[in-house]
Amino acid sequence: MLLRRMTQHVKDQNWFAVVIDFLIVVLGVLVATQVSNWNSAREFKGHERVLLRELRVEAVRNIADTQAKAESFGVGAAAARRVLVLSESESPSCGVDCWPVVADLMHASQWQQVNVSWSTFDEMRREGLPSNRQIIPAIEEFQFVTSLSANTLSVPPPYRTMVRRRIQIALQDAYWNHCYSLNAGLELYLDPCPKPEGIVVDPAAINSILSDSEIMSALREWTSVARVISEALAEQHTRSDAILAAIDDNPKARP
Repeated sequence: MLLRRMTQHVKDQNWFAVVIDFLIVVLGVLVATQVSNWNSAREFKGHERVLLRELRVEAVRNIADTQAKAESFGVGAAAARRVLVLSESESPSCGVDCWPVVADLMHASQWQQVNVSWSTFDEMRREGLPSNRQIIPAIEEFQFVTSLSANTLSVPPPYRTMVRRRIQIALQDAYWNHCYSLNAGLELYLDPCPKPEGIVVDPAAINSILSDSEIMSALREWTSVARVISEALAEQHTRSDAILAAIDDNPKARP
């Protein structure tokens, strides 16, 4: 109808009416465009709020995983040092009760890969998000430290295989049943680990491990790495606080 009216005004050479009709058309297009932009912006903000909530869940999971691994490597490093003290004595011996040494030998042999997933963060970055740019450096710094640890732990340490080949399978079974647990995907080591009932440890077999210079040399190398990894991952808690604080700067990101 508007087009027909404009055509009639042109035929009548009513230029004032033509201008008015033209302005109405332009104004209508502008209003429709603005409304569309508002709707798109509102949908985009809603999309970001959903991603922020998912990002917070992802961050909490990665933080928990990293801290659990820091504690695990710390247990292994401490156990290794107790073993090394025994091995470096004049007459390496586990004494009367050798079970604590068995547990330490196994604790020291624990190795885990450090792989955390930031799929939600990666998705947000592809979309030019998050709007709060403080989140980006906080997570990227966390990723950098984690990736360094992951590269260092890309392959199991030689000590792990060497010592497990020497410990009786009955003792290893007792260790896995009483000193180790898997909780929500996180490996946990009980330290100290009480001796299970009915377990008999042959002191000669354990003392031969303590006297094996090749095994102890490999352990010395590995425990140095384990301690550094443990401390590096433990320090991630400060970066973790920064990540959650930046995400929570948007209240709708909280669960």
